[in-house]
Amino acid sequence: MSWHPAAMRLRVLVATVVVLPLLAACGGGSAAPSPGGGRDLLANLPSCDRVPMDDPEVEAEVPGLALPEGSRVTAVVQQGVLTTVEATLRMSPLDVRAHYEQRTDIDVLRVEDEIFETEVLARTEARRMYLRASALCADGSSLTVVVGPDSEDAGLPEFRSGG
Repeated sequence: MSWHPAAMRLRVLVATVVVLPLLAACGGGSAAPSPGGGRDLLANLPSCDRVPMDDPEVEAEVPGLALPEGSRVTAVVQQGVLTTVEATLRMSPLDVRAHYEQRTDIDVLRVEDEIFETEVLARTEARRMYLRASALCADGSSLTVVVGPDSEDAGLPEFRSGG
């Protein structure tokens, strides 16, 4: 069977986007950082100009929500005491981690990253916020944020690595 060159490039791109995050996730966040701090791996992702990040924006007036400037909120769903917010942002997951570690207006309780994905648990305005940033492209991420009561048993998502 013969493949058209464009189809082969698409298959390689899809394999790269699927396999690289899986390889990063296998590290559990405990592997030694790469010399480029992981940015060299992010450079293997498609250009952000080729990844759609322009879904219609919606209002997000959620107490305790603390998103980086430039976040584009695309969905807000309230489920009992929890509110889930979906957004996109022109930052890599590594930049998202650095953003939250530098903030002085929130209390960061836990941070984990695996280059292609960063998780943050923070206390904001007497609320807790769990955020997961997943790489969409070299310098763009999708954000999933769950905001709820400031409690250990608030029902917020658990960190994926379990560490």
